[in-house]
Amino acid sequence: MGLSIYTGRIDLTEPDGLKSDYERFILTVNPDGSRTLRTVTRSPKGDLLRDVNQMVAADWRPIEVVGRLFFKNEFQGTVMRRVIGDQLHSYVWTPDAPMDHAVLDAPPRMTLGFHPIFHDAWKMSYLDLSHHEYQDILTHTVSNTWNGRSLGHGMKIEGKVRYDGTETVDVPAGRLECQRFTWQTSFGKELHVWRHGPHHVFVKMVVATGDKHGSVYELATLEEKTVEWP
Repeated sequence: MGLSIYTGRIDLTEPDGLKSDYERFILTVNPDGSRTLRTVTRSPKGDLLRDVNQMVAADWRPIEVVGRLFFKNEFQGTVMRRVIGDQLHSYVWTPDAPMDHAVLDAPPRMTLGFHPIFHDAWKMSYLDLSHHEYQDILTHTVSNTWNGRSLGHGMKIEGKVRYDGTETVDVPAGRLECQRFTWQTSFGKELHVWRHGPHHVFVKMVVATGDKHGSVYELATLEEKTVEWP
């Protein structure tokens, strides 16, 4: 038995050329085939920090997620979610209010969005890659804003994604064979996304149209380690 561990960093280059250390991640591939992703994301201004831990089954079905938000050095709260059957249990804690619990529906092929940029490579995990037509994707988000600056029970948002085929992509982390996607989001953006390997490691995303068009997120570092035990 063994545990595969991927660690790395994602950098952001904004349209004006400003670069920032955007996100750090640890991805573990567990002995049962499930995957756990921990991300710490900081906005370019440095005033927004998201700390997210999420787990999906071997078939990419969401199991549970915990997300914490800090804004301007103040703790904003925690959201915890767990999928049980066809129900999504959502728990929200904020500093000035009691815990709130909601039970929502969890349709098949839905992902849970907590705004890590790495997770955007996982949103396409249910797609049929045998053709290049647009397909629907469904996400239950934690925040109704593009940058995830709020916390709550969120809402379901739909998008359309097209699988564009495979490409070899050069990023600071190296040259990687990738699958490429074009994503028409509910926020009025067109995003180009590249992912690598069976665990759908985020490699690159370009904001092609919409607000902040020209922004580029790239995999800056990637380290893989396998821990074996009897």
